[in-house]
Amino acid sequence: MSDANVLVAYASQTGSTAAIAGTIAAELRRSGLSVDCRPASDVRDLSGYSAIVLGSGVFLARRMSDGGGFIARHGAALGARRVWLFAAGPIGRGRTGAGGTAEDIGVMHVARGIGARGAATFGAIDPSAGSDPLDGLEPTNQARVRGWARTIAADLMASEPSMVRQTRVANA
Repeated sequence: MSDANVLVAYASQTGSTAAIAGTIAAELRRSGLSVDCRPASDVRDLSGYSAIVLGSGVFLARRMSDGGGFIARHGAALGARRVWLFAAGPIGRGRTGAGGTAEDIGVMHVARGIGARGAATFGAIDPSAGSDPLDGLEPTNQARVRGWARTIAADLMASEPSMVRQTRVANA
């Protein structure tokens, strides 16, 4: 159990999804939210969390690609929370006729299936590219990751102001 209101959980084989998850968590914290960021496979209980942001390299209904079956394990609890999904990986190899990618369709399909409030796909990251976790991602996608996280924060704060962390300033 955690005192965090938002859980950012991720499944990451190469570090790309973990880097994006860390950036999303940092942006949510900058917005004043209390956030816990953990590997999806380590999450046993969702009590204490009002919202979940779940990331994976891909989301495929026929595979447990979301951290050992996170969605299957926590399906009932996810239905009672605000949920967002994101995928990170080599996007663009499987273009579809609708102008999206195969990865877009996978994450959107899963998002609709669980009633998620939103979903996004981002490119793969070279984790050794620099000091910022997103240095290995092209600048356009870096801005998209941060912007998407700020959109989630705005949605959460507008719909549930009590999620904003109460901070105290110590008297000197």
